[in-house]
Amino acid sequence: MHHSNAAPFLFRNNKPKHLTNTKSFDVSSPVNDGIAIIQIESERNFRLVSANESFLDIFNIKNQKNIGLYINDIIWGSGENQLQKNLEMAFVEEKSTAFIWNFLSDGLAQTTLCKIILVKNKEGYVTQITVMTANYDDINKLEVEVERNAFYDDLTGLPNRYKLYDLLEKKHSTYQTINDNYSEDNHKPEVAILFINVKRLQRINESYGYEFGDQVLKAAAQQIKHSLHERIFLSRFENDKFVIYISEEDYTNVRKEASLLAQAIHHEFSTKSLVDNKDIRLSVAIGIASGEADLTDVEELMQNAHLAMKKNHGNNPNQTIIYNPVLKAQAESRLRLETELRDALDIGALELYYQPVINIQNGLLSGFEALARWDNIQRGRISPLEFIAIAEDAGLIIQLGEWALTQSCIQLKSWIDQYPIASSLFVGVNISSTHIMMGNIAALTRDALAKSGLDARNLKLELTESMIMETSDIARNILLDINSLGVSLAVDDFGTGYSSLSYLNRIPADTLKLTVHL
Repeated sequence: MHHSNAAPFLFRNNKPKHLTNTKSFDVSSPVNDGIAIIQIESERNFRLVSANESFLDIFNIKNQKNIGLYINDIIWGSGENQLQKNLEMAFVEEKSTAFIWNFLSDGLAQTTLCKIILVKNKEGYVTQITVMTANYDDINKLEVEVERNAFYDDLTGLPNRYKLYDLLEKKHSTYQTINDNYSEDNHKPEVAILFINVKRLQRINESYGYEFGDQVLKAAAQQIKHSLHERIFLSRFENDKFVIYISEEDYTNVRKEASLLAQAIHHEFSTKSLVDNKDIRLSVAIGIASGEADLTDVEELMQNAHLAMKKNHGNNPNQTIIYNPVLKAQAESRLRLETELRDALDIGALELYYQPVINIQNGLLSGFEALARWDNIQRGRISPLEFIAIAEDAGLIIQLGEWALTQSCIQLKSWIDQYPIASSLFVGVNISSTHIMMGNIAALTRDALAKSGLDARNLKLELTESMIMETSDIARNILLDINSLGVSLAVDDFGTGYSSLSYLNRIPADTLKLTVHL
């Protein structure tokens, strides 16, 4: 579920140990099919809530008293309770899986295929597990079925990351043998990796539900595939990320081909809608890395392509970044800065500066805009553009936003208590899209007002135009809740993005902050 940047690319450690080479998928029908529904009560407690007769027959547990028991409390024949073990793994990793279960039932040896399928609610949380079982009359056909489940993605039908690892290990262990005998007369083959991130799929899930989101993701996979020649290898790496592998075996100039493929994919996504009857268009961020191909090199290429893809963000994510060594140096520096920011937040080393807001009609002070500033001991003043972006990526933005909101309210209340004439002033505080998506900004606002004693009319929350557009379906109700507290809302950077007045009718904003380029 969580991993470091490097961990996914260690092929030998990630390949499922029980798998052999993938075979043909011509599998005969199973002798017996069973299905059971399992309710999740905790990471280790799984309750059997229903099962058909086939499922109960396979395990010789037809006694209906087993229904309602925890999986760990049911006798499944001799040997280890592999179902419990695999349920725990699937739940923790949030990944459906399959395994072969060998056990004795009523004195007879049984070999059963178990598929564990996670069922998520509309919020994307795993709430239930379906277990499907099948007995095959041919063990070889059973192995093929298990490998199909392990090597191919159920939703898109594409090879998954394990199939990618398998391909790379086979190809590049062969190249390694060639390179061990490398001389000037030998040619060291080149490969290219394209790491693709389909952007804003989470917005689709939150706006239309996960079932519709799956349709969009499936369509996105087909859109990528449509851009490729049939001999090019495409895999769904994880969630909304895909990987393309091309080698010199297929193309003379893999670097040129990689760039052409990226252009074709961008064209597909920019010109075609993903779902009929809805104008759903997504962008893709692509990172490319190319180089010589032995197994060590290709592992590094995967990391480099992933790093280039992650560098691709901001106002124009629909672009391709080609890896260069500067990106790695920047990533290492950014990681160090993230650690320093985390420490700075913990010890209260950041400050708030209050920029005056002047009424141009009478020249009087109307209020302040609270601006976070960070003076790093070693580096000096860090730009807010830099450390706020890091806070967003590192999951620190909630902590930073809560601190800024609370401190701003406390400071203005202190000034008003000291100078009653200031009672009409406001303080403006920026909030991030993360606060909106998590849905807790209204609660944070109430807490900040309660802790400080500041009147709600003295607080103004500021959101960017692009943030409101990206989260409009979710943001509207949340912003209405905030507005009902008596807090003012401002739209920042209006005119830099969609510049549409129509959506303002749906958002309870009372201030527009225009960006003017002179």
